[in-house]
Amino acid sequence: MKIANDPIMWKELIEGTEVSGLTKNYRFAAPDNAQGPSTEFEGTLKLEGTHMGMSPKFSTNKVHDKDITFFPDVSLEFFTVDDKYLVPVTQDVVPNGALENTRSYWDIIVQPGRVWCNVDQDNSWNRASFPFSLVNRLEGETHIGIAMFLYKEDNVSHVRFQIVAQTGPFDVPSHFNAWGVTKASYKPGGIDNLEHHKTVYRRHLENRFPTAPLDELKQKVGVKNLAAFNGAKNTAEEKHVLQTGLLYEGVLYRSPCHFAAGPFPYCDDIRYGVWSVTKTAMMNVAMLRLAEKYGRGLLDEKIANYIKIPESQKEWHDVTYLDMANMASGRGATADDPTCYLCDYHRWYLAPSKSEKITESLDYPRVWEPGTTYNYRDQDAFLLGVALEAYLRSKEGEDATLGQLLKKEVYEPIGIYYGPVNDTIEENGSSGHPRMDFGYHATLDDLAKIALLYEKRGNWNGNQILNRQLVDSILPKQVPPALAIPKGEKNAFGPKYYAMNWHIEPYRSPEGRELYLPNMKGYGGNLVTLMPGHVVGLRMANALTSSDSDDFDSTVSQARVADQLVSFCRDDDKK
Repeated sequence: MKIANDPIMWKELIEGTEVSGLTKNYRFAAPDNAQGPSTEFEGTLKLEGTHMGMSPKFSTNKVHDKDITFFPDVSLEFFTVDDKYLVPVTQDVVPNGALENTRSYWDIIVQPGRVWCNVDQDNSWNRASFPFSLVNRLEGETHIGIAMFLYKEDNVSHVRFQIVAQTGPFDVPSHFNAWGVTKASYKPGGIDNLEHHKTVYRRHLENRFPTAPLDELKQKVGVKNLAAFNGAKNTAEEKHVLQTGLLYEGVLYRSPCHFAAGPFPYCDDIRYGVWSVTKTAMMNVAMLRLAEKYGRGLLDEKIANYIKIPESQKEWHDVTYLDMANMASGRGATADDPTCYLCDYHRWYLAPSKSEKITESLDYPRVWEPGTTYNYRDQDAFLLGVALEAYLRSKEGEDATLGQLLKKEVYEPIGIYYGPVNDTIEENGSSGHPRMDFGYHATLDDLAKIALLYEKRGNWNGNQILNRQLVDSILPKQVPPALAIPKGEKNAFGPKYYAMNWHIEPYRSPEGRELYLPNMKGYGGNLVTLMPGHVVGLRMANALTSSDSDDFDSTVSQARVADQLVSFCRDDDKK
């Protein structure tokens, strides 16, 4: 597909000139010589739904009776900060595709962008651009895009947009690129608590890790090792890697994000749909926060004391929170093929509401004794999230939610001020229970902070946030975690394990020291690895199927680079 490199002219945006394909991404960004805008943008930008041009074209435009080629009609509140940033009031999922009587399949997440003025070029209009992601609350991926419009006083132009990358899609047929122009209107003012929103955004900027290009580590680790850091063993795998990062000595080194249409101008603001990384970055975090507040006895509690179990399913009554967190509930997909991950899956996957998902999650055959056999199931992770919130409410009242627990007691204290996650879909499309099985949309900076919280033993600036004993049980060491369950899988160094929604993988340093490295893992090749010396490896990817190379989902390539930076032979356990 040919990528246009023509400037996006002001007249084209005013007139809504149609586009026939992608334009170089940098054309949506503020140039180096841009000046501040002549006026602030503060109010509601209403976008009309519109047909998108797409490549490739699908044989059907419908997924679950909604149109995947139709951009959603949504209203988005923005304000400007410091005559530079265009900031959305919310970075949560804005529902559309989940609502009744809408055409589009897509909900949307909007991230901060820029405002500027091109003097003598735009006929007194200001320019604004912002990154966004199309999402669907049943799924876990993000389709990453960028948009641009003009504004002045109480007027806006059409909005031009394009989709240039995505994490691994599931029910959507395949990867795609898209583009279009939509009509828009602007209603100035009306933003509640504006100064508070500005203060939160400034805190967000202040608390981000300093960043540097990943290539700056070449001299420390060697060109060959750094080239292998992304885990790709061939060209096909290389194409699936979206971005990699390495947190080292408090700096987030990251690769550029070269997407369709070239480098993406808002790399550090991208929210990646990380799929099952959610199970660790949200659910294990919530569980260990509760264990810190109310004791690690939580792990031995029976979920049946907190979730209503039908009389016909009494075999759930001896299943503990730890069993669920270890993917050892004893349930299988079917009696004939219990370890089949996707067998009899969609009846749960497509159940929209919390109650319907609970009903479907419970209704699978018991095959093993709880706590004895690892069998990876999203259904069990969803149930654990529900049980954790029920436990929280038993302690703090019916108004308590896991979302608020995470936001106020974990994420904000470590500098994460925005945490979009898919919710269950309740009556009339309203939000319900946060999806902690998959559904988190995170930046690299968010994931690095969460990983560092573990590497600091759950303590942040003297505040013990997570249960230290449980965190310690997960951190890299020469033996598997005592609470872990064998996965029945191996790499070149030995068997792999699973412990409390963490994958545990063995690694042997060149000097011969063996370590078990905990990692967060999500569909498509998303990977976050904890390593000694407060080093964190990150990779975002979009593989659609299991890789031909088992190493693509392995932590080993990340560990080999980190081992050059902080020798795994030293003992960091007391640091």
